[in-house]
Amino acid sequence: MFFMERHAKLTTINSKKSRRFVMKNTKSERKDEKVIPFPNLAQLLLKKGMQAMEEKKFKNARELFGQAYELEPEDEDINIGLALSLVELGNYQDAKAIVNKMMGNGIGEYFHVINIYLMILLQLNEHREIISVVEALLEENQVPEGRVESLEHLLAMSKRIVEQGSEQEYSDDFPEFKVESPQIQEEEIKVILETGTMQEQFFMLSSLAGQNIRPWVGLLCQYLIEEKHPFLKTFTLSILKEQEVDKIVEVDKFGQTITVNIVDLPIVEETHFLSDIHKTLRDRLENNNPIMFEQAMEMVKRHNILLYPLNIPNLEGWAEGYYRIVSEAYGIDLKEPDERINIIIEEIRNLEGMTFPVI
Repeated sequence: MFFMERHAKLTTINSKKSRRFVMKNTKSERKDEKVIPFPNLAQLLLKKGMQAMEEKKFKNARELFGQAYELEPEDEDINIGLALSLVELGNYQDAKAIVNKMMGNGIGEYFHVINIYLMILLQLNEHREIISVVEALLEENQVPEGRVESLEHLLAMSKRIVEQGSEQEYSDDFPEFKVESPQIQEEEIKVILETGTMQEQFFMLSSLAGQNIRPWVGLLCQYLIEEKHPFLKTFTLSILKEQEVDKIVEVDKFGQTITVNIVDLPIVEETHFLSDIHKTLRDRLENNNPIMFEQAMEMVKRHNILLYPLNIPNLEGWAEGYYRIVSEAYGIDLKEPDERINIIIEEIRNLEGMTFPVI
């Protein structure tokens, strides 16, 4: 349910501090100033925050979502974006407070918000609260069809941890008494990765990223060849690479299956797809129309995340495709491209139509 406005024209905002227009009352000798929010500023900040999340610039994302929140504190996507950026920065209690407020004020689709709340509780190791929430959901028959099994597994896991006395029951004021969180069992990970929503899968992978993932390498490598969201597969590969897992794996994306050695892969931000298209578009657009260049590169970065680590041929053709799409958004008429470029443009549009599970 988190999506981006497609091909929206970006607007330059001169004031970096307030990002508002200040209009002076010329009729008053006191020169009182009336501050008027820039139209759609909150949604522009939301879009920028989403882009920062995709690029793993989580501090920047939190700042952008925070600014948007000040303008539209009841907006569902802004609240969730802010909560998720806080999660990525390890500020779980702050994220929990945001989601608690959403539930209290009825912001967003109820079960979706509850889902995020449960995943934050999992990160906090607050299994008693997980038990309370899940049992209430099951008793009140508020669980959508197809979600019962994964919640039952989460409930069973939390009960097991509480029964073992391993729950985090220390005061934040006395961190020296912190009990090490027990490792999640492979079967529990498998259930969430197989049956959970995209958001639940993302939270589970995020949880694993902070641990030694070698006990689950086999499970994660299997995930790469299953029918899963390409963003989540990229995230999985990034986790494996960051922990220097030296293993040859198969990756299935968009109907292609490739074999790669994880340690030999470039990081997501340094692919040929990204660097080559960036160079072509920069030479063509940056001086003449920097806003078009920025908008085109936002698309390229999103699609690079989805396509990683596929070897995409004809990058000049892809650069031409991105150029034509942003030109069309600006009402610039170009002569009809050949069939080869038309095929690439269709692929780009298909990628642009995909949602990301991060937000």
